[in-house]
Amino acid sequence: KGVGRALVVGATGQTGSEVVRQLLEERGRCTAVVAYGNSRRPHYDGPNSELLEPRQAKLEELATSRSAELSGFDTLFIHVGTQKRKAGLEGQRKLEFDDTLAVATAAKAGGCKQCHIVTSQGASASSSFQYMQTKGKIEDALKGLGFERLCIYQPGALHGGDRTSGFFFETVLPCVTSLLMFSHIDVKHVGMAVRVSALKPGSSSVEVFSNSQIKSMAKKA
Repeated sequence: KGVGRALVVGATGQTGSEVVRQLLEERGRCTAVVAYGNSRRPHYDGPNSELLEPRQAKLEELATSRSAELSGFDTLFIHVGTQKRKAGLEGQRKLEFDDTLAVATAAKAGGCKQCHIVTSQGASASSSFQYMQTKGKIEDALKGLGFERLCIYQPGALHGGDRTSGFFFETVLPCVTSLLMFSHIDVKHVGMAVRVSALKPGSSSVEVFSNSQIKSMAKKA
């Protein structure tokens, strides 16, 4: 069965597209993958592509007018991110907290038992950086929804995939690299770690994986 019927939100982004590939490239990892891209449908032409149902919807639409589409899934994968120049700080907060929480709530109400979300190294609701604060707040909010299993992945600065850019690189990384708080990680390794974790039984109802743990999991994949 694997992860069963999977729902991937943010499936055209760096980690989302990699997780779609990881789930589909070997038969048995899932029964189906319904993958949403924000501005376009995800594309995948590898093995088992017949199991992919690509869709396009803005996260705000999934959080409101199209929330009924989020029922009937076993596992939810959240890969939501934005860029400061496109959304601004308030837009980033709405997307990565309000809309993300609404999507997870709808999926949970529709029968979803597992949730996997990629946030960021340094995520904390008490952080003085709004980006990290928002990431920490969504982690805390998801813990309160009562999924049978919640996995949180906190990678460092992502590289590889479609781009090495975005809100993190534009706003946060320049401010904190001098403090040696962050390290880099290949987006492929994040996708591999998410797949490995999702396919094995959890050790507890809530698991949080650090950047170093993600790298270790990817090596064992």
